[in-house]
Amino acid sequence: MKQRFYKIFIFTILITLFISSFINAFAVPPIYAQSYIAMDAKSGRILCSNNADQKLPMASTTKIMTTILAIENLNDTNKIIEIPESCTNIEGSSLYLKPKQKVSIKDLLYGTMLRSGNDAATVLAYKAGKNNVENFINKMNEKAKEIGAYNTNFSNPSGLHDENHYTTAYDLALISKYALENELFSEIASAKLYKANSLNTVLYNKNKVVHQYEYGNGIKIGYTKAAGRCLAASAKKDDTEIIVVVLNDNSWFQDSYNIFDWAFENYKSYNIVDEGQFISETSNGEPVFALEKFSYVLTEKEKSEIKFVSNITEPIKSSGNDNIEFGTYQIYLKDKVIFTGHIVGEK
Repeated sequence: MKQRFYKIFIFTILITLFISSFINAFAVPPIYAQSYIAMDAKSGRILCSNNADQKLPMASTTKIMTTILAIENLNDTNKIIEIPESCTNIEGSSLYLKPKQKVSIKDLLYGTMLRSGNDAATVLAYKAGKNNVENFINKMNEKAKEIGAYNTNFSNPSGLHDENHYTTAYDLALISKYALENELFSEIASAKLYKANSLNTVLYNKNKVVHQYEYGNGIKIGYTKAAGRCLAASAKKDDTEIIVVVLNDNSWFQDSYNIFDWAFENYKSYNIVDEGQFISETSNGEPVFALEKFSYVLTEKEKSEIKFVSNITEPIKSSGNDNIEFGTYQIYLKDKVIFTGHIVGEK
């Protein structure tokens, strides 16, 4: 009897340890940020978060929006421009630009992201706002709403503290995701250093993520007394790219590295559907294909929980690329639709 009890006791302990180790392996490590989030850079899937919708000041991470909008609105980034006097002597971090100094737009973009120059950000806002900074700030707020960052409001292009200047970890991750889809922005954000010829200097990236973390490839730091230490960071391992945002976090870099390690250990990006992938045939035997490519980060367990459901119809309209549409398809993770795509025939 005692021997049987002993065996049951040992078995129970082993099962408990196994379950505990499984839970701990998947548990997010302790994070000390007031607010944080980890997001898949491709699909936008949220992997972990805490207080991610809390409105908080974001300091110079503001310059992510400033830089991407400047890229989108200033066509020739190699153009040399003259620095307006109104954009000099801006408080905080600076490139120490002088009135009437001749500087290339590209050097100002790098100076805004790598050196976090408040004066450089103001010049970009002035030029991209058609010689009006307020016009540019309106563009910042319009773009935020356009990409779904509904709990964000900008009152300046640099991140200097203002009661009406705030974001959330979720919104800042969305803004970062949007910006990183631009090739030039991604190139700037990932640079460890940059030789700014028109400034006659070398700019070193203040974002330690690109220097310290093995897979780090962006994006921007920020600090004010009111905001605390804020960081939007990105890292890519194989085909999996993760965005981490921490707001008001004295352990900003280490926390981001811990979240990256956890995410890469537990998630991997998979191509669920390729563009042009054969789906099925219509009732007339005509082959139909997926119009869009879709990838998603999944745990090992979730791979078996993906389900594909197609809804093939009669031809319904001609899309912009001249393909004839034959309905839609849905990708499910368990019972949740995670993507809806279009089914098209051959041209």
